[in-house]
Amino acid sequence: MEMKMENDFEKQIKLAAKLYEFRDIAKRFFKDDYKERLQPYTHILKEVMKANNLEELPALLKISKTEHYQGNPMAQMMYMAAVVELIEPS
Repeated sequence: MEMKMENDFEKQIKLAAKLYEFRDIAKRFFKDDYKERLQPYTHILKEVMKANNLEELPALLKISKTEHYQGNPMAQMMYMAAVVELIEPS
């Protein structure tokens, strides 16, 4: 049981690191326009959260099943950045 908990914890740490990495990439890419460019993704994420009574990560998982998300690497990065910004604004 302890090994499984370690693996789950490791997965959570790796996921958090990836989310922050994508947020940081988006900030460097968009520079001064970052907040403005992020706004539509944050809005959609909040709406999905509200409509489905979900927290940030489950809402991201729901969004990740959409064609828009799967076919758009930029949108993937921006939704992940939006999750980080909702949890811990920069």
